[in-house]
Amino acid sequence: RRSKSTKQLPYHTVGFDADSTANHSTLNIQRLTLSSRTSLPNIMLRSIFLLAVLVLPSEGLQLAPLLSTCVDACQRGCLEIRKVQRERISSMNGEESVSLQVEYKNDEDARSALTQADLAAQEAIVGSLRAQWGAELNIVGEEDGNEELEKEIEGQYEPLKVDMFEDDIGETPELDPSTVTVFVDPLDGTREFVEGRLENCQVLVGIAIDGEAVAGAIGLPFPTGQLEDDNDDEENESTIIYGLADMGTGTIGKTLTRGPFPLEKHVDGVKFPRPQYATGDSPVPVIRECVEGIIDRYGGSNVIYGGAGNKILASALGEVACSIQHKYGGPWDVCAPEAILKAMGGRLTDIFGQEIAIYDKGAPSNCNERGYIATGSGSDHDALVQALSEMPVIQEYQEKVQQKQKEGKVLQSAGQ
Repeated sequence: RRSKSTKQLPYHTVGFDADSTANHSTLNIQRLTLSSRTSLPNIMLRSIFLLAVLVLPSEGLQLAPLLSTCVDACQRGCLEIRKVQRERISSMNGEESVSLQVEYKNDEDARSALTQADLAAQEAIVGSLRAQWGAELNIVGEEDGNEELEKEIEGQYEPLKVDMFEDDIGETPELDPSTVTVFVDPLDGTREFVEGRLENCQVLVGIAIDGEAVAGAIGLPFPTGQLEDDNDDEENESTIIYGLADMGTGTIGKTLTRGPFPLEKHVDGVKFPRPQYATGDSPVPVIRECVEGIIDRYGGSNVIYGGAGNKILASALGEVACSIQHKYGGPWDVCAPEAILKAMGGRLTDIFGQEIAIYDKGAPSNCNERGYIATGSGSDHDALVQALSEMPVIQEYQEKVQQKQKEGKVLQSAGQ
């Protein structure tokens, strides 16, 4: 049974409104308040957009059914990952099953791991979305380019749900498909999946319009950090958090009770005092010196999270003051989390304070090497960015990134 509790995210300052008749928590357009950073022109533009979203009918590609299908596809991806993990456990217990096979895109980088969970989830998500919307909709998955996978994706799929948000968003102006891209990370945190740190694993399905993250879904296939023994209701054992930027968020599936993590499960607040700043476990100087500099200025401590989406979600939920990453794999890592972060009143920029620019097909080179800093609604984003900009290590890193851009060393960006 899908949870309808209004206490699903106790560490989230926004909260959810549960619809007494629907099978999922609903978006609440009136929930979010404008921050002091929002200028009057932006308020007017967003008000006009929201008015158009609510009253203008259209029969073309619309945001509400597109988001609905992304949420449903995200849930299917979670289900595939859970299936692989169940087979993995059976193999460990000596039952006849297929053990986890791991390949590495880069033999020297554990974060480049690829498993059958990644492939099965991408097939389920991308395949069902393509079957639903056709070739006109641009869908970019992290595992694109795998010839065997592309053949599998050409199969038949059960139709996705298109009506989950009929009452929340309604009909919207028709979207030009050429301005829309759906970014899919079938398993964010593959390394953590391989290592058994399941609480870090996520499925990310984000919608970008005109190069901006607008909506998306984050799926947690293991919301409790483990695979439960009872698989009678496998579909609803995952948690899906969905959101529409500047409008609100909701959930379906298993009640989410995480936070603050990792203190609740592992250590107390004495060893890791607040405010806390989330990073990965990378030893690169730019991250280590960044966190040390912020702690010197504001106090607090560094906590380790796996997965880009997991770090950004931690900021959105208020588990940490901010999360910082000096680079990430591609737009599929940040599109859905950024949209949901903004829906919860937070903010995401690169570590130099510029807006994330990786979603557009003409994105500047090396966008992913600009990293990100994510803050929730209760953190002063500008102050943290300013603190980073004053650090010599950040200044040096920015010069290197800019030099690479000048030299034309283009890394993978949206649609390339």
